[in-house]
Amino acid sequence: MSGTTYKDDGESFAVGRRKLTALHARFNEHSLTTPIQFVGFWSAVVFPFCYFVLLLNGLSDAEMTAFLCLLGCNVVSLLIGHAYGRK
Repeated sequence: MSGTTYKDDGESFAVGRRKLTALHARFNEHSLTTPIQFVGFWSAVVFPFCYFVLLLNGLSDAEMTAFLCLLGCNVVSLLIGHAYGRK
């Protein structure tokens, strides 16, 4: 790149790391974090039981759509509730 020089002395990495740490601390202090993680965690636990009901008699086209939506919701719930109860 012409006219652009970049000196990697580790300072930019340290600044980025401090910003990320501060953002993570602010996220953990937020009053809605724990309830949202609670709902995500327990939803991820309950959703697989709904699979059994759908899979009991086989999947029609409408049931296949419901199953895939339920599977997607379960993945999102796993991501949201992953850190619940780790403190």
